[in-house]
Amino acid sequence: MSSIPDNQCLLETPYFKVVREQGYFIIKEAQAVNGVVAVPTLADGRLMLVDLRRRAIGGQSIEFPRGAIDAGETPCAAAARELLEETGWQATAVRQLGLLHSNTSLIASAVAVCQVQIAEQDGAATDGEVDALLWVSRQELLAMVAAGKITDGHTLSAALMLLASESA
Repeated sequence: MSSIPDNQCLLETPYFKVVREQGYFIIKEAQAVNGVVAVPTLADGRLMLVDLRRRAIGGQSIEFPRGAIDAGETPCAAAARELLEETGWQATAVRQLGLLHSNTSLIASAVAVCQVQIAEQDGAATDGEVDALLWVSRQELLAMVAAGKITDGHTLSAALMLLASESA
């Protein structure tokens, strides 16, 4: 019978490590807060969602823009940068709503959620990741969630954080 040491790195990539600690398998990344979800909001309250292909699920996904936080970058700066890269839209103001842990039994790092204020504008060039932009009211967002049109965990968590911050 082979025995795996209790504290061992099983896989190391440029992006993360998979370790075994005290009998549990954990994904660890270089930064404790490694990603950001941007919740783009117009002055009239409409929210921007993106429609894009996600290879992991083999199809389209409707989400808030999101991505990695670069080394030395703040979550708010990363939210503005990700919004610009993915949609071509500039942020006018950014505030952090909080942190989410997407899988507390497997992933050690957190993702920051930031509300990004935007003004009507012409979008600049993008990285080509996004297929379409969608503009929805909060009620339309909730209807999309209820209908199963939004299944991305980061987007679901970010939407709840936004609504909770507005009712507090």
